[in-house]
Amino acid sequence: MDSQERARFHEVIARLDALEREVGRLEGQVARLSSGPATTLPSGPATRQPARDMPTTAYAPDPYAPPQQQPPQPLWAPQPTPPRSPDAGAPPATQLPPAREGNLGAYLLSGAAALLVLLAAVSLIALVWEQIPDGWKVGGLGLLSLAMVSAGTTLAENRPRLRVAAATVTGTGGALGFVTIIGAVLLVHLQTPVAMALMAAWGFVLLLVSWTAGQFFTAVISALGALVAVDFAWVQANAHPGRAALVWMLVNGYLIALAAVSALLAHFARRMRHAVWLPTTSMVVTATALVIGPTVLLRGGSPTGVALLCLPAVVLLVQAHHSGRLLSRTVGRAAAAWEWGAVGVAMVLAVLHLGLDPAAPPAARALTGVVLLVAAVASTAALLPDGGTAAWPRNVAGVNLGVMVGIGAAVFAVEPRLLLPAVLAVGLAGAPVVRVGQAAPIPILPLAGLPAFALATRAHSDRDAVGLALVAVATAAGLSLLLESRLTPARSPGRAQQARVDLLTAAVWLIGADLVVVLPALVARLVPGGSAAPLVGGVCALALTGLGLFTRGCTPLALASGTHAGAIEGANGPRTPRIPATPVIGWVGFALLCLQALVILARADSAGDRLVAAPLVVLGLVLAVAAARLLLPWLRRAGAGTATAISLSVALWWSVMVLTGASATSLLVTGVVLATGAVGIVLGFRARAVALRHYGLTLVMLVVVKLAVLDLADGNSLTQILALLVAGLACFCLSLAYNRFAREQARYAAGTGPAPADDHRVPPYA
Repeated sequence: MDSQERARFHEVIARLDALEREVGRLEGQVARLSSGPATTLPSGPATRQPARDMPTTAYAPDPYAPPQQQPPQPLWAPQPTPPRSPDAGAPPATQLPPAREGNLGAYLLSGAAALLVLLAAVSLIALVWEQIPDGWKVGGLGLLSLAMVSAGTTLAENRPRLRVAAATVTGTGGALGFVTIIGAVLLVHLQTPVAMALMAAWGFVLLLVSWTAGQFFTAVISALGALVAVDFAWVQANAHPGRAALVWMLVNGYLIALAAVSALLAHFARRMRHAVWLPTTSMVVTATALVIGPTVLLRGGSPTGVALLCLPAVVLLVQAHHSGRLLSRTVGRAAAAWEWGAVGVAMVLAVLHLGLDPAAPPAARALTGVVLLVAAVASTAALLPDGGTAAWPRNVAGVNLGVMVGIGAAVFAVEPRLLLPAVLAVGLAGAPVVRVGQAAPIPILPLAGLPAFALATRAHSDRDAVGLALVAVATAAGLSLLLESRLTPARSPGRAQQARVDLLTAAVWLIGADLVVVLPALVARLVPGGSAAPLVGGVCALALTGLGLFTRGCTPLALASGTHAGAIEGANGPRTPRIPATPVIGWVGFALLCLQALVILARADSAGDRLVAAPLVVLGLVLAVAAARLLLPWLRRAGAGTATAISLSVALWWSVMVLTGASATSLLVTGVVLATGAVGIVLGFRARAVALRHYGLTLVMLVVVKLAVLDLADGNSLTQILALLVAGLACFCLSLAYNRFAREQARYAAGTGPAPADDHRVPPYA
């Protein structure tokens, strides 16, 4: 042994000796910590003891010696942490783990792979299609499908980490199975019922495979195959109308079985992550069968065909109830609401598809609308007993109301005589909504006046349909009152309370429009050529005004109960205003009532018979007075005083012309205008309304100009002379009265004398 090897040996012995002493020291400290009081370990690094037998000979490394190999480190050995300098700063912020995307990308790529494989298979078959016998084609595809499904299932059970690849293989095999069955129909002339049975059986096999392997992707492939089967059945039913009833009966049986199996697997598939969505996959198939149902079944007018076409709607609604409860407990409220909305869209499309087929008899089309509406009503009634604060059915109550409105509109488009059942159905759908404190159904029900008005203005309308529409409008108003009485008080008095007030205000105005506009239009269609329609509209307008329609906070229930009866917005009475200016709602009411009065007077003017026109004239005058009453507390203001005077004057002059048959330039009308001006002057002084007396003075001067210029230009007669004399005397008397009132007003303003007891200058509003 040479000197270098001996030096190396001594160095190793010295290091082992030092390591042994260090281990002994650490064992002593551990023993003291476990038995005695806690001691603080030195914070600094331990000082290595020098080896006792360390030779003093310097070690010179051999340049030709092989490099020393480090001992192997285990994979889980911690990496040494580099020393941190004092000026390194604060430790870095804790980094969050990257967000997981889940298997979405993997499943998308798997779906793309399955599509490409299918396209490759189809392309290969198309390339050598003519050279392969038909039986071999179908058998080869069937064997390939079975092999891929079996391989995918085995791979999913043995290699859980490869579940995405296993789902891809299984799904591709499942799709090839449906292609095989369709190929058998086209090539070897397989009977349609047998093909339907095979498709249904293959779909159930795929569902069981997805349940066994816990692959939701396979269930999706099964649903796509079911869609292919339904579409295939639709093609066969349209191609062979004689077998359409049998084919669609098989489809209905398949839909019922698929719905039952999906519902059971959703409760027992514990290994599947998205098992709660299994009923939704079958609902897609049911909705598709409902929307594309073959209308050839309706052309014979058989109730059996109607039943076969409407049965998927019943199955779909039952599935919606089951899936909605399941999703509300697991996924969330929004998922169930969106699903319920999709079901409603399918129902509306089915009503329009089946009810608007021009080749079907009208009775069969109406019957489909009735059956689908009854199914929706039964589904809504099933939501009523579920109360409390649970998520179901509160999360779908509002959506169900919109669905019922859509179905009702579609049913009315199919058969106008079904407007009344549609209104009743919407009222039933609004019951669970108002129970949770939402007022949306209350203004929705009076919207029934829109289709009723469209029916009344149609050129050719059935008399029975118009009568039923009239009953529907009245029923909608009554249901609004009923729902408001059942409305739950608002929980928060903030924005929700204001939204409720706005909805109730809109509801009462819509009811008013139904009574004043829609109801007279329907009455005019039922009783043409009479004065019943304008009388009904005018009386309804007077009643609504008297009950307080033009006041703030008026709701349908407050209007019907008379809570605001006789009230004027912004005033305690006709002579005591609370605010200085006329409120906007007062102006709106004044304009609407004046418009209604003008319409009724125009109808009276065109009546021809004075006996028929007399009640209309009286009603028009009363409406004008009711309109002026809304502005009466602010008669002193220029705008309110002038508007009141003009509206009453026009109504009075037109009424005189209608009842007497006189023209606007006759001496009778001239005398009435002169009397109107005189009354305006007197009332203007009595009420201290400057605009009113100026209006009266203007009318008197216009009469003087007419008599002095226009009437004399036509010639002289005894009647004209008497008219001039009477007008002159009237003007002289008015001049005296005007002068007296002006002096008394000036004396009262200057305070030179007390005002008499009957002085017109005493404020009547004090």
